[in-house]
Amino acid sequence: MTTRNKSIAFLVLSFALSWGVVFACWGAGVREANLVGLVLVAMMAGPAIAALICAFAFEPKGQRRAALGLHWTPNLWWLFAWAGVVLIATLSVVLTMLLSGQSFVPIGDAAREAAIAQGQDVSQIPPFLFSTEFIFAMALLVGPAINTIILTFTEELGWRGYLHHLWRGAGFWRCSLNTGAIWGAWHAPAILLYGLNYPQNADIGVFLFVFYCVLLAPIMTFFRDRGRSVIAAGVAHGTFNALGGLTIGSLSAPNFPWNGIVGIGGFLALALGVGAIWWLKRREAPASA
Repeated sequence: MTTRNKSIAFLVLSFALSWGVVFACWGAGVREANLVGLVLVAMMAGPAIAALICAFAFEPKGQRRAALGLHWTPNLWWLFAWAGVVLIATLSVVLTMLLSGQSFVPIGDAAREAAIAQGQDVSQIPPFLFSTEFIFAMALLVGPAINTIILTFTEELGWRGYLHHLWRGAGFWRCSLNTGAIWGAWHAPAILLYGLNYPQNADIGVFLFVFYCVLLAPIMTFFRDRGRSVIAAGVAHGTFNALGGLTIGSLSAPNFPWNGIVGIGGFLALALGVGAIWWLKRREAPASA
């Protein structure tokens, strides 16, 4: 089977599985906040299931693990994937504060106020849980560790795993930008129906997030290449997801379009990251482009 046909099969399966879950849950009346997270996790499994089906259907028996990008030997780029995303998240907050006039809010105080607003009795909650230092430690270490496992074996097994295997031969930028556009569009039902990332601006949020993923994709491909494994991409993606709420909670007025890492500050931080990668790629030999 040709690469084109494999790509079509993978993408049709990914979208059918993921969108099918979201539309089915929405049609069934699932609206509760505690269930929406489960709906989105189930949606995330679509690319992984599609990748596994296609790898077993189309790839030779001894090459399936490589086609999925499952290389288990770590290198320093797995750590750099984490550190690079931490830098981008930090930049997004700094740029947002500089350009919007917002101030930094101790995340512990924000968490306490949110708990009170939800009617919780904070006197029954251990004080260290509202410590800014504790929340930062959880977001920087525990969150990425958990999310890396989840995202490597759901979304990333598809996007930077099997699809990367199919498209990387077309070149770094073509692979990255095409993957980013499709990856962004794949999120559309979650944004439109459940307000993912843009709860008050879902209609424009779909288009914004496609552009966002197009900017993010070269960074993900870069870490995938240098880390020589889909796990490196999982580290980057997991860290992004772990720090998203932190970039919002650290701002005094994180309202659209200044909503942390998915707002203007985040777009600018990603653009700087893509610029750095473009500069690095320019210094490489043409053969590695």
